[in-house]
Amino acid sequence: KQQRQLLGEAFTSSERMVHLIGDFLNVSRLQTGKFMVDRHQIDLAKMVAQEVEGMRQIALTHELTIDYKRPQRFPILYLDESKLRQVVMNFIDNAIYYSPESATITVRLSVSEGFALLEVKDKGMGVPREAQDHLFTKFFRAENARKQRPDGTGIGLFLSKKIIDSHSGQIVFSSTLGKGSTFGFRLPIKKLSLPPVQPAEEPSTEEPKTTP
Repeated sequence: KQQRQLLGEAFTSSERMVHLIGDFLNVSRLQTGKFMVDRHQIDLAKMVAQEVEGMRQIALTHELTIDYKRPQRFPILYLDESKLRQVVMNFIDNAIYYSPESATITVRLSVSEGFALLEVKDKGMGVPREAQDHLFTKFFRAENARKQRPDGTGIGLFLSKKIIDSHSGQIVFSSTLGKGSTFGFRLPIKKLSLPPVQPAEEPSTEEPKTTP
């Protein structure tokens, strides 16, 4: 049992490192203009369930519970799966590290007014009002967050907003200092139910070959 626990912690730590490296690579791509979204049909409800399950071990080490409210039916959307996974993981990861012990983190996916709505709610420290306008800028971290988690990078929320923007979506955020925060996103169902338009091929400039 002890070996299984230690191996589980090592696995979740390595998974988090993989996601962290992915974040830095995507920030680099943004800076060089090589950030691209590759949308394919995915089951967002299933993907969120997988990310929640992958974060449960980290939550348990902090004596936290994750409650995922999965919808019975949910539309299949054209999304960049790997990038959306990073967004969901970032939101849950933050909720874990900024929540008090024995708290419950609620992850809810629903359809609201034509949008796919994801919300990750915690009962943690919250974000000071003066810091909220800067929260999704690169490398910014609120003062209370720096004290709670000195090893944070300040790119997770910045990158999450860029990814949601690239899907024509909107970031969801609200917070009360000392009472908790809600992070999430809205994605337009009608637009993302259609496959992405493929760029037209440029006509060939080669002259046709002739046979003698």
